[in-house]
Amino acid sequence: MNSKVFSPLPVNDQACGWTQALPSRQANASLQDEHIADFVIVGAGYTGLSAARKFAQLNPNAKIIIIDAQRAGEGASARNSGYLVDSTLNDGHMSDTGLQQYREKYALNKAGVDCVSRLVNEYQIDCDWDASGKFHATAVPAHEPKLQRFSELLQELELEHRLISGAELKQRLGTGYYTQALWTAGGIMLQPAKLARAYISLLPDNVTLYENSPVLTWRKQGADFLVSTPMGQVKTPKLLMAVNGFMASAGLKRKRAFPLTLTASMTRPLNDSEYASIGSPSAWGLLSAQAMGATVRLTQDRRIMVRNTAEVWPAMNMSASQLNQRKRIHLRGLKRRFPELGTDLFDSCWAGVTCISGNNGQVFDQLESKLLVAGCYNGGGIGLATLFGEQMAYRASGHMTDAIAMIQARPKPNRLPPQPILRWGVRLRLIRDSFIARKEN
Repeated sequence: MNSKVFSPLPVNDQACGWTQALPSRQANASLQDEHIADFVIVGAGYTGLSAARKFAQLNPNAKIIIIDAQRAGEGASARNSGYLVDSTLNDGHMSDTGLQQYREKYALNKAGVDCVSRLVNEYQIDCDWDASGKFHATAVPAHEPKLQRFSELLQELELEHRLISGAELKQRLGTGYYTQALWTAGGIMLQPAKLARAYISLLPDNVTLYENSPVLTWRKQGADFLVSTPMGQVKTPKLLMAVNGFMASAGLKRKRAFPLTLTASMTRPLNDSEYASIGSPSAWGLLSAQAMGATVRLTQDRRIMVRNTAEVWPAMNMSASQLNQRKRIHLRGLKRRFPELGTDLFDSCWAGVTCISGNNGQVFDQLESKLLVAGCYNGGGIGLATLFGEQMAYRASGHMTDAIAMIQARPKPNRLPPQPILRWGVRLRLIRDSFIARKEN
């Protein structure tokens, strides 16, 4: 097997509102010198941290090393919108085949929710857990039939939900911008950076975490893998690549998975007067009924997050000036919903990389002898990443579980067009969806 090279190396901006809200954390040392381990994991997000924790529990005498290019848990895991969801928007595929496929997708998502819920309960994790459900909403009456068809599907599956509109919706959200919303009971809102920090703290003693250690190359040497960083190298018989949106950068799944860059902004906590001006609603999370429509959250500490940009971005990060351009787009979305609020509320704006496939399939593969790769969660990263990480640990330990069988029964990512056709096609699709969703942003 030829040596694989990470290119370009991932770099995060330092402006994530979720991370900024937490106390500063001292990073672990970087990888130096030569090491031998029983299991090496590249990527210390939800997937990698979950895999390391579970593998260490299953193999208490094993030596596990987990490597991250930057600070653990501060990539996509800390940069998402904090939605832990079971049901995802579907506007009514009511054929037997479509209904069964949705049941299976729901069952997998629910398994992810349950996986995180067990950890939160067992270890009493403080992550601002809010089990009040989530909203799918539209500001365009012509899009309301999509929500109504989704309601019919949820009713068929006997999942708790409710359509809301008018004064009741305005009172619940603190804004009259939306014409209709569908509330589903299964959604959890949480603080993603807090959860990622907790996953780090749960690592057993036989796990060594190295941070700020970008992998430069990895290759097969006999029965082992050699993973090299700027100052060190580790040899292992078992390797898990848990890099999600950076799979293509690692030379993996280039024809099956594709990275997108999302940006979001978050306000400072609203003061009493500002909070009262929007009706003092309880915390909520809202997803647009239209692709490329805005994702919006009101957090427990009275901050408002807006995310309404998704791009094919060639670099792994954005400059401060580029983020400021996106912040202006987020501000327009904020003012549309809350015109009574000021224009100087945003105190953070950040970018993050997500991973998608052409058919919503996820990656859970053994590519060759003991080379494992997991990722491509299509926006469902908190639950699925935690579940896939744990199940990869079982798989690496030689165990078969019901959850592994469920994951393997799902469709695999379909083959994508070659570059640059793929890049052009995704950009054109994003432009089209953004135009259709222009009143939802």
